[in-house]
Amino acid sequence: MLRQVMIPSKENSTISIPAEFYGTEVEIIVFPLETQQTNTTKKLPHYIGLNMPDFKFNRETANAR
Repeated sequence: MLRQVMIPSKENSTISIPAEFYGTEVEIIVFPLETQQTNTTKKLPHYIGLNMPDFKFNRETANAR
């Protein structure tokens, strides 16, 4: 499998196909990607009502019996 993300700068763009795909039937799909968030932290939905920005997970306390 080959996945290549690129930003074309002109009408005709070229992608390189690996040698193992030569002589085989391949499918090429082109679609625009959705804009990605610059913040990588996952946010909880606002309806949950949790305010946990300073929460620290303590594995030893969680596993204590």
